Amino acid sequence: TALKRLDLRSTNLTGGLPSEIGQLTALTYLRLGSTDFTGQLPSEIGQLTALVNLYLGYTDFTGQLPSEIGQLTALAILELRGIDFTGQLPSKIDQLTALTFLVLEETKFTGPLPSE
Repeated sequence: TALKRLDLRSTNLTGGLPSEIGQLTALTYLRLGSTDFTGQLPSEIGQLTALVNLYLGYTDFTGQLPSEIGQLTALAILELRGIDFTGQLPSKIDQLTALTFLVLEETKFTGPLPSE
């Protein structure tokens, strides 16, 4: 699909984010903040390799941030504010070489930041 921008913030959408999100490979901007999405973020998020901006703040996603996030090498902004992910940040986050802005405020991550 040619869709480049998807902004669903502050909607009343509920349930899990479908794995088909990975088919939106032209996306450069994805904002899901302040929604009622639940469950784990699908690993297919890693297929969005054109993504530059990813905003997940204040959603009800749980579990761990998938390691496939490291495949988003064009990502410049990653906002995870107020999200209930647990555990450590995946070590593959160090592959986000274009990352210039990372927000981890009000999260439940534990452990050290990846060394790179």
